[in-house]
Amino acid sequence: MVVLFAVGFQYRDELAKFVRPFFTSAPCTESIPYTIGTFDKKFNISEAYFLDALSDAEAIWEKPFGKDFFVYSPESLEDSPRDVLKINLIYDYRQQATSKLASLGIVVKDNRASYDMLKNKLDVLKKEFDLAKNDYELRVATFNKRQKIFEEKVQYWNNKGGAPESEYQELEVERNILEKEISKLQTLQKNINEMVEEVNSMVVVLNRLANTLNLVVEKYNTIGASRGESFEEGVYVQQGLDRQIDIYEFSNREKLVRVLAHELGHALGIDHVEDPQAIMYSFNQGNNKALTTSDIEALKSKCDII
Repeated sequence: MVVLFAVGFQYRDELAKFVRPFFTSAPCTESIPYTIGTFDKKFNISEAYFLDALSDAEAIWEKPFGKDFFVYSPESLEDSPRDVLKINLIYDYRQQATSKLASLGIVVKDNRASYDMLKNKLDVLKKEFDLAKNDYELRVATFNKRQKIFEEKVQYWNNKGGAPESEYQELEVERNILEKEISKLQTLQKNINEMVEEVNSMVVVLNRLANTLNLVVEKYNTIGASRGESFEEGVYVQQGLDRQIDIYEFSNREKLVRVLAHELGHALGIDHVEDPQAIMYSFNQGNNKALTTSDIEALKSKCDII
C-alpha cells in the first residue's frame, strides 16, 4: 500500500496517527539526510542563502539536545538514495503576492494591526478599481459605436468608388481621433491590469493572515483568478520512501527559517502543538527563534528522550 500525506501549516493532525507507522526507521535514531531539489530563482535568493537558513532551522532542533537530527547530503538528486529528504523552493502566486506588496512598500506582519491596515488599503483600492473599470467599459462602448459608424461610412464611399475630398478629410480626422482613443484605452487597460494584480496580491496575503491569526472573517475573492482557499507557506510530503519539503512563501529570512524548522519538525515525526508561540504550532505566527517547552516536550515524547 502506498501512503501519501501532506503536512504544513495546514496539516491535519488526525491523519498522522495512521501515517506515522510507515516511516522507514524509528525517528531520531539516525540523522535524516537532506538535499536541495527544485530551486526556483524567482525568489531572488542564492542557494547558499537558502542553505544557511536551513542550517539555522536545523540548529533550532539540534542545539537543545546536542544531537544531529539532520545532515546535509549535497549529492545530486540522481545520485541520492530514495529516502533522502528533498527540500524544494517553489515560486507561485503566494510568493508573488508577498513580493508584489513589498515592491509597493507595504510591509505586512503577522498581527491584527497589519491585517486591518491591509484590509483598509484593499477596500480603498477596490473602490478605485470599480470606478476605473466602469469608466473603461463606458469608454470602450462609446468607442465601439463610433468605430462602427466610421467603418460604415468608409464602406459606403468605397462602394461608390471613393469619397469626395471634403468627406475624405472628415474621415481622416475621425480616423486619427479613433487611433488616439485606442492608445488611451490601451493605457487605461494597462492601469486596470496593474490594479487587478495589486488587488489579488492583497487578497492572497489577507486570506493568509486570516488563517494565520485564526480570524473569524469573511474571505476575500480574487479578480479574474481561481485559487484555493488554503494558504500553505510550506508542506511536508511522504510517499513511500520518498520524502520532501516544499517551501512556497516567506516575507523575510526569519520567516523562512521558521517555516523550514516547522517542516523539519514534521520530518522528525512531530505533530502540531497548541502553543501559539511554538515552532510546531499550526500557523507560523510566532516570532521566537527557539523551541518552546511545548516543542521540546513533543520531541522528547516522539524520540523517547528523558
